[in-house]
Amino acid sequence: MYFASMKRIVFVALSWLFSQMNSHAQYFVDIFSFNRQAYNIPSGAQTSDLFVNAFIPKVLKNGNTFFVRAHYEKLEMRNDSLSSAYSSITLPIGMQVQLKNPKVKFTGLVIPKIAGSDLGETFSDVFQIGAYSLITVTESEKFRYKFGLYYNREFFGNFFVPLVGVDWKVSDRFFLFGTLPQSFKASYAIVPSRVNAGLAFRSMTRSFRGEDNNTFVRYNELQFKTFFDFYITKKNVVFVEGGYFLGKTPLLYNNSDVKTPLPSNLLKEGKAFPIINAGWALRF
Repeated sequence: MYFASMKRIVFVALSWLFSQMNSHAQYFVDIFSFNRQAYNIPSGAQTSDLFVNAFIPKVLKNGNTFFVRAHYEKLEMRNDSLSSAYSSITLPIGMQVQLKNPKVKFTGLVIPKIAGSDLGETFSDVFQIGAYSLITVTESEKFRYKFGLYYNREFFGNFFVPLVGVDWKVSDRFFLFGTLPQSFKASYAIVPSRVNAGLAFRSMTRSFRGEDNNTFVRYNELQFKTFFDFYITKKNVVFVEGGYFLGKTPLLYNNSDVKTPLPSNLLKEGKAFPIINAGWALRF
C-alpha cells in the first residue's frame, strides 16, 4: 500500500511537471534536492548551511494545481572557542490557477515557518507566517514574464519584497531565468543534456529566534557566483557553485532594537568573501 501510494504521488508530480515544461518556458523543476554551502567569515567563524527541499503537486479536475513544498535549513557557525546553530522548517502551501486569459496564470502561497536555535521552544516564539503571489504571462513557448509580491512576518518586523522576473529561452543552448531580487541565472549548455554552466545571483533575507527569546539572528544573504550542473543521468544532477558573498553575515539583534547588532564573538559582520556550494537534485 505504501509503495503504491508513493508511485501514484510520483506519477502525478511528473505529469504536472512535464505539462509545465511543454506549455511554458519552464526549463526545469527540482522535485527533491539538497545542498550545502560553506564559507569562512573574515572575523574567523566557519559557516556551513544545509538545505533540503521537496515539492509535491496535485493537478485538480478543473486544471488548476495544488502543491506543497517542504524546506529545511540548518545554519551552523563555529570558531576556535564558540559554536552556534539555527534551524528552520518551512511548509509553503499554494495553488496555481489558470485565469480567463489563457496566457496568464496566478500562483499564490501561504508560508508557515518555524525558525530558531531551538525549534522545540514555545511555538509562538519561533513561528513566522508569510505569503507569496505571482502573475505569470506566457508570450510564447520561449518567453514569459512574471511579477508579484512576497511577504513574511520576520522577527525584526514586516518584510515586503516586490518581485519581477523572466524565463527566456534565448537559443537551444542559452537560457535566462529567475525572479528578482530573489534569484536569477544565465545558463549555457556546454554539452547539451550533460553539462551546463553559467552565472547566478541569489538574495535571501531571513531571521531565526536566538538562544534568548529576547534576541534574534538576521541573515541578509547576497551572492554572485558561477555554477556547473553535471547530469549523471537524465534526471539526476550534481551541481557545484563558487563565488562571492556580498551581503551581511548572520548578526544578532535584540527585540527592542532591530537596527543595531549586539556585540558577539561569533556573529560578526564581514566584507566580501568567497563561498562554495554543492548538492544534488532530482530534476525534470
